[in-house]
Amino acid sequence: MKRLILAVLLAIALLVVALRWWTAVPEPLAVDDGAKPSPTATEAPAAKPSSVAPTALAVSAGKQSPDEACREGEVVITSAAGKTEQHCADSALASQTGSRRRYRYVLGRDAYLLIDTTAGAATRVEYGHRSPEYGCDGDACSGLMFGKPDFNGRQNIMLSGTALAREAPVDDGAQDGPVTLTARLSALGNVGAVCDPGVTLNFSDNSYTRFCAFGGNGYAQGEDGLPVYSFSNVDGGVIKLRTDQAGTIRGIEMSGESSSEGLRCVAAACAGASFSAPDARGSRTLALIGTQLHSADNSRSATLNGQLVLSGD
Repeated sequence: MKRLILAVLLAIALLVVALRWWTAVPEPLAVDDGAKPSPTATEAPAAKPSSVAPTALAVSAGKQSPDEACREGEVVITSAAGKTEQHCADSALASQTGSRRRYRYVLGRDAYLLIDTTAGAATRVEYGHRSPEYGCDGDACSGLMFGKPDFNGRQNIMLSGTALAREAPVDDGAQDGPVTLTARLSALGNVGAVCDPGVTLNFSDNSYTRFCAFGGNGYAQGEDGLPVYSFSNVDGGVIKLRTDQAGTIRGIEMSGESSSEGLRCVAAACAGASFSAPDARGSRTLALIGTQLHSADNSRSATLNGQLVLSGD
């Protein structure tokens, strides 16, 4: 009997323990209450935005992308004392007057850079604020290079170590030292694209340019005694046209520019090239319709479309 009573008491004790354990399962709710963010824990997440904010300010205050901040390129000006100034070319204006091509860049506020070229060579480079302060002329304007026009007709203009002498006196009337320009600029390469007549050249690398003959055409006799007509553009490019005595086209050749140097066609390969009948002054028009010129190794080519006028004078 005693054993039975002990067994019952033991069973009751085990049941009490089991019930206490069972009722203790929801206690994680109490743990969650204790895990609510304390004032210290709340400060940590709030500190994250403040730690990011200076970086965001640094990015926005720093230099923007070239497309946004320097649409037409950059100019670095180094003084004789070694001090450098960096300018963004905010806008560009290109114009053509006779054989002179002029590029003018706005460098912010009232500063500007002017570049004059003839046949691809610099004739004048000028920098100043509203009026010229530094400049060079002719052969003194070294370091100017032109890139090949892209498919949209734009090209790079590079200045590398171009020295400009002081042309305007400083406040005390003395002349300070020269400045040196380093620049990478963008410009519309075919400023003379509105020329008519003229020839459009589409190259095999998908770039193109416009050939505007300046000053009519030249005439000479080749070594074989046959006529050779030459047309020159303002960039120094030359198109030479060879004919026989009857006026039949015997060949077309280009030279003077790296993109078209050595491109040619001979005789029947000059398909699409033809002459008009002479007008009242004896001038004839050379029509080029899909005429293809190739390099000697056929690695480069150009397709010509347009017109050139052979003077009858």
